[in-house]
Amino acid sequence: MALWFWLCLSAFAGELKVHVLDVGQGDSILIEAPGDKRVLIDAGTAKSGVPALLRKRGIDSLNLVVSTHPHADHIGGMAEILKSFDVGLYVDNGMTHTTMTYSRTAQTVENKDIAYRAAVVGRTFNVGPEAKLTILHPRQSQLRGTRSDLNSNSVVLRLDHGNVCFLFTGDAEDPTERDLMNRGLEQCDILKVAHHGSGHSSSDSFLRAVKPQVALISAGSGNRYGHPDPEAIQRLQSAGIKIHRTDLEGTITVSSNGRKFSVQSSKEALTVPKGPSSRNSTPEPKTHASPIKSSPAGAVNINTASAAEMDSLPGIGPSKAAAIIAYRIQNGPFQSCDDLEQVYGIGSKTVAGLRNKCSTEEQK
Repeated sequence: MALWFWLCLSAFAGELKVHVLDVGQGDSILIEAPGDKRVLIDAGTAKSGVPALLRKRGIDSLNLVVSTHPHADHIGGMAEILKSFDVGLYVDNGMTHTTMTYSRTAQTVENKDIAYRAAVVGRTFNVGPEAKLTILHPRQSQLRGTRSDLNSNSVVLRLDHGNVCFLFTGDAEDPTERDLMNRGLEQCDILKVAHHGSGHSSSDSFLRAVKPQVALISAGSGNRYGHPDPEAIQRLQSAGIKIHRTDLEGTITVSSNGRKFSVQSSKEALTVPKGPSSRNSTPEPKTHASPIKSSPAGAVNINTASAAEMDSLPGIGPSKAAAIIAYRIQNGPFQSCDDLEQVYGIGSKTVAGLRNKCSTEEQK
C-alpha cells in the first residue's frame, strides 16, 4: 500500500530535478519534485558536507530520507542530516551494523522520534505530481552469503516521473542484479550506477534488461578503490550508454518534465569519452616541465595528454587516467614519469612499465 505522506492533485508533471551530489568517494542523491517535495537518498561520508550542500539550496526540511545500506560512505553524514533537518520519514534496509556511525544514526532517529519504516518490496511513495518512488529491493527474505550482504541488500528504488524513469541502486552487486532480473526488471532511462562503478556490478545482462540511456556514477577523484572500474566502464560504453561521473564533472543534475529529460554538470568533464582531443576538457595550467636528456619516440606527455591518450598507456585505464589529470591540476606538472607514484592507485610496477612510453616534455 502506498504511503500517502503528501497529496498532489495537479494534472501536470511540472519539473523534477535529481542531483547526484559531488561528495567524493560516497553517495548522496537529492530529489526535488514538484510541489516542493524533497527526498534524500544517502548522505555521503561525515566529511562530505551534505548538510551544507542542502542549506545552500535553501533546504531546511526533507519529506523522505533513505539510507540504502549502513556503510560509512553512504550514512557517514546521516546523523547530522537527521539532527539538522525536519525529516518526515526515514527508511533503511533493516540491517544493523556494528559501527559507531550506524549507532549514531539509529540513536538520532530514536531521539528525534522520526517516523521510520524498513524498506519492503512494492512500497511506494508519492513525491509530487506524476512522481512516484517504488522500492524494488530488498525482499523480506534478504540475500545471505554474498560477497557483501550489506551491499547486496541495498535499497533499490525506481522513480517514475511521467514517462521518465530513474533507477537508484545503492551499492547493489551481482546477486542483487540477478534477483531483480529474476523478478522481472523493466527498462529505465537513467541508471545511478551501483557501488561507484565497481566491477562487482553493472553486468552485461543487467544493462541489457534496464537499457538505460544515461549512467550516473558517484565516485571520488583518485580514490583508493579504483572506482569506477575500467571493466564496468567498458560494459557501459559497449552498451552505448552515455556516462556522467562526479569525479570528473562535479554534481550532476538530471531535469525531467515527465516527457523528456536533460543532464547538466556543475563543471566541464576532465575527460572526453571518445577520441584523443581534449578540446572540451577543463582548462589545465600551462606546463613548464623540467628538461630531460631524451624522451622515447612517440612517448605520451603526461603533462599535456588527454585522458583518452593516457588510457592507451600500459596499466593505465580510465580511472587512473582521470586520477592523473586531477593530480596535475591540483599539484602542477610532473617533473618526471617517476612522479606518477604520487598519484593514488599507481604503484612502482606500473611506473616501471611506463618508462619507455611516458614523457614530461613535448616532442620536438
